[in-house]
Amino acid sequence: MANSSPRTLSTVENTCRVIDTLEEMDGATVTELADALGLSKPGVYNHLATLKKMEFVVKSDGEYRLSLKFLNKGRYVLDTNLLHIAGENVTKELAEETGEFSHLMTCEFGRGVYLHKVQGEKGISENFNKMKRRTHDFLHWSSSGKAYLAHLPPEEARTIVEEQGLPSMNENTITDQAELFEEFETIRKQGYAINDQEEILGTRAIGAPIQNDNGLYGAISISGPKSRFSFEKLHNELSEKVIEAANIISVNISTLQNQ
Repeated sequence: MANSSPRTLSTVENTCRVIDTLEEMDGATVTELADALGLSKPGVYNHLATLKKMEFVVKSDGEYRLSLKFLNKGRYVLDTNLLHIAGENVTKELAEETGEFSHLMTCEFGRGVYLHKVQGEKGISENFNKMKRRTHDFLHWSSSGKAYLAHLPPEEARTIVEEQGLPSMNENTITDQAELFEEFETIRKQGYAINDQEEILGTRAIGAPIQNDNGLYGAISISGPKSRFSFEKLHNELSEKVIEAANIISVNISTLQNQ
């Protein structure tokens, strides 16, 4: 049987690896990059020289770093993203109304990507949430991720779970596929998902999917300490707030699509 996978260029793959490793290492010399990537120093230098010529990296005191050109590219991606445009203000209002951290998430390549995070006056874990904005997250351990997965076509959700796996953050993380898909049934019935200390011990979150007739776009959630996020409050108060926020964003998306 012929291989249906598209042909890729190893040189481009290595350039992308250089970019990713520069980010992970927060800057590096040619030797440090070569050792980290298992490539020759001349080869790594050629990649860096090309990236520098194209203004994607800068060099200072023998160390290479990603340039601010990535900031411009990132702003373009964000400013043209339909979910971000439709949901930015709603996410801010949700944080202001609840006083907690609110999160606007979408999915790309099987992982969760946070387009917007807003800290309310009582919001906790500021540094952790800043870090989350720079990473692609596993979907199964967050309320927004579970809300998103639960509303995908089952086979699509299963494909994501099988490809990404179900790694554990702590003893509360769901790592059994059957258990996770059983919870999806509950999530679909109630219209929201709960993260009960499945990612960070001592914190809970609640998220609702953002969708309209044209598709599923992401999810919006609120997180906070379990002392303030009792199950009674989650189900009877905060569920209404995240569902309402998700509905408003869905209407905003529909409006933008019809313009």
